[in-house]
Amino acid sequence: MSRARLLRHAAVGVFALTIPLCPGCRCWPDGGVDDPNYTEGMRQFLAGNSAAASLLLRDFVAEHPRSARAAEAHYALAAMALKRGDTPEAERRFRQCLRSAPSEQQAAGCAVGLARCRFQRGAYRECRAACLDILRDEPSTPRADEVLFLLAEASDRAGMGAEARRTYRRVAAEFPNSPFARDAQTRLGVAPATPPTAAGGTFHVQVAALASASKAAEHARLLRERGYPATVAPARTGGTTLHTVRVGPYASRTDALVMARRLKAEGFDVLIKP
Repeated sequence: MSRARLLRHAAVGVFALTIPLCPGCRCWPDGGVDDPNYTEGMRQFLAGNSAAASLLLRDFVAEHPRSARAAEAHYALAAMALKRGDTPEAERRFRQCLRSAPSEQQAAGCAVGLARCRFQRGAYRECRAACLDILRDEPSTPRADEVLFLLAEASDRAGMGAEARRTYRRVAAEFPNSPFARDAQTRLGVAPATPPTAAGGTFHVQVAALASASKAAEHARLLRERGYPATVAPARTGGTTLHTVRVGPYASRTDALVMARRLKAEGFDVLIKP
């Protein structure tokens, strides 16, 4: 089955607490399982605590391999394996996610993850081909900025410098609010511009303020993989530049407060800005 068909037929999975069908029942209305390993494991994953999340989610998929939430658990395990450089484990988990009826977002993430695995093991031309396949099959993918940036990186490593520069310029021009745009400008030797405020509001929910730009970008990426509109923005504090991870924007403080409560319930320290 092609990736496009896989995405069209993917089941929709949502990480949210719902009411069991009957009192005392351990099953969820969508066929999932009310399991503390899953709930706490996903919370730890979102918070960036990979060691704790990996143990909990491995236990969950071992006990409930056919749960409706197995795809999400495998996806999280794959993302963490990729981050620590365990490419074979990451590829295995991404493929298990695809076999477990993932949501459209998870399936798209798996496609990008498998392309990143090729990049990580030095198969740059294979990575480039995988990125081109994603953009051809799903041109409106919500991860287009990431795919284009990865395509540029793979092209650069494969000795296609002119193509890499053209693609970096596309990332910077088409996705000015993306953290990948700042990275693309850096690769092009251009001072990164401060991203303009996105249309629709000026209120954000800040979840972290980190000294490391790379850690902030990774934190935002994890949030985006969970469906949150997360970005990174610089902030000057006492002569020091911090990289804030924020969700939004929202048209009103009330709308931002709704998201802040949701994030706080998942274990995040939140602050509404401005």
